[in-house]
Amino acid sequence: MCVTFYTVDDLRPGRCTGWNIRRFQALKDAITHYRTLLAEGTRILGMADEGRVWELIRCVRLFPGEAQSEDVLAADYRSCGLTRELPELKKALDTCVDELRPRYMLEPERMVPIPAGKKLREELRDKLLWRGHGGKYDSAIRSMYVYGVGWASPQDVKKQGPLPLVLCYKVDAMTKEGAYLSLEPEPWEYQLMLKYTKKYYEDENRRNMK
Repeated sequence: MCVTFYTVDDLRPGRCTGWNIRRFQALKDAITHYRTLLAEGTRILGMADEGRVWELIRCVRLFPGEAQSEDVLAADYRSCGLTRELPELKKALDTCVDELRPRYMLEPERMVPIPAGKKLREELRDKLLWRGHGGKYDSAIRSMYVYGVGWASPQDVKKQGPLPLVLCYKVDAMTKEGAYLSLEPEPWEYQLMLKYTKKYYEDENRRNMK
């Protein structure tokens, strides 16, 4: 697959001059140019092939009113398995993490810390998220810890403005024997718990159908 890389200088709305997009054959050249762009704006570093585009890094304000912005991962492509299908994307992400050292990444409607590991802490292993009516897993999240705010309900987090920084979840969980637990996983740990819980019930349904 033939890939190229691109930068966008500033995606803030209301600019009279429009966006300036530059394209590069090598990622190192794109990163070098990306670093010259104003950090106060919403600069972007991405990768593209013949028909697809992946945003890699986006520079955003962590908190309203701050003048300086920070580089964050634009998406967690690893969690959806896309990096296994596209080794070029994995290599580009690894390079961006090594060179730009982002601390956070974007999720829908929020920012969260970049995964600190690949395995759950011992107290979280083999635990199942509590399922709501109709098997809805997101109902297991009772509250979120937002930097600068504290614990807030998922509904109130949405009122914190664009991209609140969420550091931790408080979730309803249970053991396989049915004992209730209240746990506090980091967002990346929650995603691993969610994946484990879904697989556990899928396997259980298959066993019951035999």
